[in-house]
Amino acid sequence: MNLSLKGLLFFTIILCSNLYADEKEIAEKISNVLPEGVKIQGIESSQINNVYIVDIGDLQPIYVTQDGNFFFYGDLYQVGENSIANLTTLHENSKRQKLLNEELLEDEFISFTSNNEKHAITVFTDVDCQYCRKFHQDIKSYNDLGISVNYVAFPRNGLESESFKKIVGAWCSKNPKEVLTLQKAGKTPEVTECSDNPVSKHYFLGRKIGITGTPAIIRSDGVLIPGYVPPAELLTRLQNG
Repeated sequence: MNLSLKGLLFFTIILCSNLYADEKEIAEKISNVLPEGVKIQGIESSQINNVYIVDIGDLQPIYVTQDGNFFFYGDLYQVGENSIANLTTLHENSKRQKLLNEELLEDEFISFTSNNEKHAITVFTDVDCQYCRKFHQDIKSYNDLGISVNYVAFPRNGLESESFKKIVGAWCSKNPKEVLTLQKAGKTPEVTECSDNPVSKHYFLGRKIGITGTPAIIRSDGVLIPGYVPPAELLTRLQNG
């Protein structure tokens, strides 16, 4: 091993040791002041020297100094030459998409797939929400523009609501796309419940990633677009990033 490689290895070991020591001190101090039941999920370096990003289970992290004596909870901005970037929002988007990728299985979606797919979106939906129904009326237009729609269940009124029972029926049916379409047209197709439906899981995942209303559209990069967006406008927003 040459001297330069040895030096690099030594520097890397020291850097990792210091990082671990900082994380340990931060974890000890912050854990003592967190509300009961809230735990640190992870710690990583931020874009600011000697300030760390601490994940406490929410989408939004807290920012903690190297010694663990100071923290702030809010948006962190980076100033560019002619613009500013909200680094907290970027972090939240990344975590949102990571959670979706980790927790959702492909066979849990009710999907309306474009034959000429250019974009794929995840949409948290409720069968009784008027704007969800309006969104679904345009499903062919979204597909024609190259937008595939992967529906995830989010009964807004909770797990004891009539909407919950309806949407469970859609996910349990032999033809989920047809039943969901009928329900969103205001009809009441005969449905049955099944024990292995993912609706409760979807609902709690939605709460975890910041869903408060429907339809909630999530781009492939984790950006949340709340509410109904007409097909042409949605395509523009997907193309422009």
